[in-house]
Order: sequence, then C-alpha cells, then structure tokens
Amino acid sequence: MKHTPLPDFMIIDDDPINNVVCSKIIELNIKGATIETFTEPENALDYIRSTYSGNDANDAVVFLDINMPSLTGWQVLDVFKGFPDPVKEHVKIFMLSSSINFSDKERAIDCSDVWGYLEKNLSYSKLQMLFPDYVNHA
Repeated sequence: MKHTPLPDFMIIDDDPINNVVCSKIIELNIKGATIETFTEPENALDYIRSTYSGNDANDAVVFLDINMPSLTGWQVLDVFKGFPDPVKEHVKIFMLSSSINFSDKERAIDCSDVWGYLEKNLSYSKLQMLFPDYVNHA
C-alpha cells in the first residue's frame, strides 16, 4: 500500500549509457515513474532549482554520479547546499558511483544532503531496498 505519491526520478551522470540503463531499471520496476536524465550537471541543477521550488512541488529522487568532467558530484552537492530550504525538502540525493574509494563512500555518508551511497549498477534489489512501497512485485 502506498502512503505517499510517487516521487520523480533523476539521473545525473555524464555517461549516457548509464543514464539509459538506470532509466530502464526504474521504468521496468516502478510503474508510472517519471524519469529525467542529465549528462550536464549544470542543467540538472537548473532543473532542480526551477522545478522543486514551490511548496506544492512533487518530491524527487536524484541518483548522482561522483566522477564527471564539468562538475563532480561533490561540486553539485556544494551548489545544492545553497538552494532554498523548500527545494532541499523536496529532493533526496543518492550517490550512485562506480568509485571503490572508501573515502568517497565515507564522505557521502557524512554529507547531510545525501540520503545514501550506492555502487553502480542500479538494480531491482537496490530499488526494492530504497523504495519497497513503489517497486513492482513479480
């Protein structure tokens, strides 16, 4: 039984193939999910700022890569930290990275704006763990 409306999903990763894979995993396992993908973190930040600023905005889940060429995931978080509270209240950020660097995981866990750290690839079991109310059950 669902208690809250389905959040929007966003993937921010410079790798378009990973964005397609993540989108498909979400689409196949969360019926009715709205998914936006961004290969340019700056565009994602603009989108978040404009879309989630109102009190009536939907909630959003962001899967954020760490290692990107224009802005790293850490730099995205630095910008996000300066967003108004209404925006931050609507957005849950999960780091989704192929980094096996323990310090990256530790840093993500210590960041108050990060809700979790996941190693790539996104999967049914990871979605099930995070969003048990929304994942389709076979």
